Amino acid sequence: MRDLLEKALNKGLSVSFSNEGGFTIIRIAKGSEVVASCSLGVADFRTSVEDSLQSLMMDLDRKGI
Repeated sequence: MRDLLEKALNKGLSVSFSNEGGFTIIRIAKGSEVVASCSLGVADFRTSVEDSLQSLMMDLDRKGI
């Protein structure tokens, strides 16, 4: 997971985690604009975060962000 966070930071992105309505939310922002986000299910937290973060970063790579 650390390598994914470093990749985001090296691109000038910020990653935040919050808990809303009992669900963990991952948000990736560029400046003050949220460019990607997702909600995690009820699986193993670490595995879910890694899988979701990797998916978000791949989407952003495809978009050129």
